[in-house]
Amino acid sequence: MSITKPRILLYSHDTYGLGHLRRSLTVAEGLARDLPAAHQLLLTGSMVAGAFGLPPRLDLIKLPALSKRSSGEYTARALPLSLKTTLRWREQMILEAAQVFRPDVVLVDKAPAGVQGELLPTLRYLKSWLPQTRLVLGMRDIEDSPDKTIKEWQAAGIPDLHDQVYDRILLYGQREVFDPVRAYRMSSHAEAKMVECGYLGRANVNRPAVVVRRELGLGDEPLIVVTVGGGGDGFDVIKTYLDMLAEWPGGAPFYSFIATGPLMAQGRRQLLRQAARTNHLQIVEFTPDLPSYLAAADLVVSMAGYNTTCEILSLGRRSLLIPRVRTRLEQCIRAERLAERELVQMLHPDLLSPSRLATAVQHALSLPLPQVTLNLNGLTHVGRTISAMLNEQ
Repeated sequence: MSITKPRILLYSHDTYGLGHLRRSLTVAEGLARDLPAAHQLLLTGSMVAGAFGLPPRLDLIKLPALSKRSSGEYTARALPLSLKTTLRWREQMILEAAQVFRPDVVLVDKAPAGVQGELLPTLRYLKSWLPQTRLVLGMRDIEDSPDKTIKEWQAAGIPDLHDQVYDRILLYGQREVFDPVRAYRMSSHAEAKMVECGYLGRANVNRPAVVVRRELGLGDEPLIVVTVGGGGDGFDVIKTYLDMLAEWPGGAPFYSFIATGPLMAQGRRQLLRQAARTNHLQIVEFTPDLPSYLAAADLVVSMAGYNTTCEILSLGRRSLLIPRVRTRLEQCIRAERLAERELVQMLHPDLLSPSRLATAVQHALSLPLPQVTLNLNGLTHVGRTISAMLNEQ
């Protein structure tokens, strides 16, 4: 029997950067479009969740925020609480949300067990007391290097969750680009549950390029947009870019729009503003309308996070990716695989210097726009899959 007003609970653990939140909101927007009668509730630990526009009929519950250190260890972000206390509180909030909301579908982003297993009590409750609830895992294209991922999954019992708990696994990527089943030795049972959705493409922009360029006061000169996602670890990329501009003979022949990200430390943002020695640029902390600037760009210089990469590919822009290589290799693998297909240019961060960056920027600007042939219809396939699951109930 079909459910006319489905309830969808989304979980986004959000301990580092903006990637999980942005992906969850993108999926929620797609579901709001494809299932207009659905009501959605998003659980998130992000400190900046309120800065983004929310789709209709979606509410959110803000979980106490966690931070992930460079060592990979977690800690409470702002509250004077131990990690154990913070996780117990989050665990209780998640369970109570499921008990009160009584979802028809639970869609978990990336982390099958949640942060350090905080989702497990809720998964057990739903399996026992609300067995009609469909449990869905949204899996990004790449987790990490195969060896590290397999080790982490085994330690956390993730293969058992894939096999025994989740009803569907939605792959937000393409197996011909990177095959997690083979790379991470997923079981045939997990593979049978997997739906290869494709990348979560998003080409909607609020303002046309001509309006953005007029706002920036541009003539015919190229526009380079520099973005480092949330900004927590993007200082070196932007600082090197600013040093490159300062060393450019006669001044760079292009305009730069730079977004530092809302999660960059205030002191580091101030250092970047002091390092900006030219007026032919604009530095902002954050804009929810970043896709409009990306669409207007002649070149995007970026890290290789999932969401920004999907936006660049969807908009068909030239790009130079400088991926994060610590503490995960996810971004580096993504950039390498896309560079092999001549969809992006890549500069390894260990080779990053003002002179090398200048050479890479000049080369990237000289190239034609990429011919993107990837499947970017992931949102459509997510909506169809969840709609079909609801109709099965």
